[in-house]
Amino acid sequence: MLYDRIFAGALLVLSGLIAWTAFHFDVPFQYEPLGPKAFPIILSIMLAACCIWLIAKPDKNAWRPNKEVLTKIIIGLVIMVVYAALFEEAGFIIATTIVGAIFSWLFGEKPLKAFLYALALSVISYFLLADLMELNVPTGLLLGDL
Repeated sequence: MLYDRIFAGALLVLSGLIAWTAFHFDVPFQYEPLGPKAFPIILSIMLAACCIWLIAKPDKNAWRPNKEVLTKIIIGLVIMVVYAALFEEAGFIIATTIVGAIFSWLFGEKPLKAFLYALALSVISYFLLADLMELNVPTGLLLGDL
């Protein structure tokens, strides 16, 4: 219960930082229909609501993080930093495939299946974001003319 509340509290602070950062985006008027502010603000509101729920009603189990779980959390944080660094240069599809495959493998999937799932998710997500939602998603250097 205590760990649930600590985790939820940390994520609640993170959701506030995400919203604060998104409010300070300064972009031209003709950027996109919703603009780049809407998506992070919506995500931060959803994250905050979930965190408040978890703080108010934590899980009743007595789970305590062990060394394996803490290692996976730290590796996950490092992977997300790498993702942020790769995102512009490598592009959405490549960066998301790499990160998705590593996460899938980290949580028990076989390497080939992890890669194939991540690749499919990346390609489908790219076309949903770029074509259906008409968002500017980086293609990267390798797929620059996509």
